[in-house]
Amino acid sequence: MHSKRIRWRIAWTGAATVVAVAIAWVAATANYGFVTTASMYPSIPPGSMVFIHNQATYHVGEVVEFHGNGLDYVHRIIKIARNGDITTKGDNPANSPDVFVPPITRADVIGAVYASPKWVGFPELLVRHPAYGLAWLRFELGPVREALAVVLVALITFLLAGGIRPRTAQVAAVRR
Repeated sequence: MHSKRIRWRIAWTGAATVVAVAIAWVAATANYGFVTTASMYPSIPPGSMVFIHNQATYHVGEVVEFHGNGLDYVHRIIKIARNGDITTKGDNPANSPDVFVPPITRADVIGAVYASPKWVGFPELLVRHPAYGLAWLRFELGPVREALAVVLVALITFLLAGGIRPRTAQVAAVRR
């Protein structure tokens, strides 16, 4: 029984180490950001992590991260004027095309979004905007999935806290 517990502990430690190394590698090498508003919903909902790749040129229809009015945005390019001015808009149907003064140009573009995994950025969203993050998490999950998420978090917490510890049998010394 003792060796089984050691094997589980080694397996969990190994898995946690692999996850920690992967997270550290992504944090050190990738250009990434987090979506914290509903401006790109439904294509990129709040709580998504976006991975950015700088490229020489950008085209209408690409989702890009850019600097504008002192902030970083993730929006889709909807127009590139002859003089190089770029017009963007979030995918949310309620959005209007963005207006920046001065207009966005190629120099303001950080890069194109090449991946946007949902939910990966929720920890960041929850830390920076807890009430907003929890509201979006509830919206994204729905009631059934929300209950499953609570159960999953409870299970992970239980396992990390040590789980069920086997009872040690009291063995009386038998003299012959």
